Amino acid sequence: MSKNKDKGLGVGSTVRLTSKIRLPPKVGAGTRAVREVLTIARRSVVATEDERGCISLVQEDIIPTPLAGTSHFLIAPTINGSSAQEVDECEADVSNVSPLLEFEEVEGASIEGDIALYKGYGDQLFRINDYTWAISYYEAALYSVSSAFDVGSVLVVRRSGHSVIAEVDCLENGTFDVTFQSGNEEANISRKEIIMALWTLDVSFLQPKILLNLSRCLLKLADFDSSRSNSLGKSSRQDKFRQSAVLGCSAAITICEYHSIEASIESRSELDSLIDKARIVRSRAFMQLKKYPNATADAKKVLVRNATNRDAQGILNEIKAAQAYSKSIDKKLSKEVCRWVQSATRRVQSGVKHCAEQNNCL
Repeated sequence: MSKNKDKGLGVGSTVRLTSKIRLPPKVGAGTRAVREVLTIARRSVVATEDERGCISLVQEDIIPTPLAGTSHFLIAPTINGSSAQEVDECEADVSNVSPLLEFEEVEGASIEGDIALYKGYGDQLFRINDYTWAISYYEAALYSVSSAFDVGSVLVVRRSGHSVIAEVDCLENGTFDVTFQSGNEEANISRKEIIMALWTLDVSFLQPKILLNLSRCLLKLADFDSSRSNSLGKSSRQDKFRQSAVLGCSAAITICEYHSIEASIESRSELDSLIDKARIVRSRAFMQLKKYPNATADAKKVLVRNATNRDAQGILNEIKAAQAYSKSIDKKLSKEVCRWVQSATRRVQSGVKHCAEQNNCL
């Protein structure tokens, strides 16, 4: 017991529990398909400990929260109400529990560093499978360069279901007069239409790299939720994670395309690789949202540039299996409805015939 306390695992301490979860089989994969295993780490509070090396823990929910100094998330969803803040109690072996990393503050961290520093923190958490807190640090990194707008700022904006580039011409009464990069069209937009400010001095392309990793983390949280009981609000949580992953990837692609305009050949190659990776993640998010045409379009665009890309081809195969499964279910349901209608019709006809016979007897 004293050894655990010396390791920072004493009663009342905040630690990290790593566990493995078997995911549900993919749609259309069949009952014998190998189920993927997800490794996930979650912050937890030590409740009790014993001499056998087991401790009881209260695990935090997987819902990310902004770090101190950031008022909101730019990409990740804000989840409130009955579907937020679920906690789990469990017992675990000490070997699966570890103290928090040195840069983490149990009472909450404040934003004092630059984008590279907080990206590094997020990357460390991503590598140890704590996707919840990786998101918080990635968002803090984005917040440091992406949350302030002024005249001349270059923005990533929502427009007609897409993310596009616009430059701020004028700010007035909470609205923005902007000029869109494509076609030089001018418009007046609201704050809600702005995804983030683009960091024009991003020579290392940290902004799209963060957005890509952030989106990957969001899909992991959606996978985790899908592995658990389908309680009230759970499906909406999954969809919010996936929708935010689509938003993050879309912003990453738009930013990469902006930088590609004046990039060197070497930089353009790196940007093309980032775009392909973002399309793969977005395609998977679309597929999980059952938006198969969108998922197919992204995967095929990757294959146009790299015909041997296994991830893109794998997604297309999964889409094909899911659509075939859905079609077979619809066909089965249609047959069952037809049988029910035929049975109901025969019962009605039998009842009419019986009534007619009774009337003849009278």
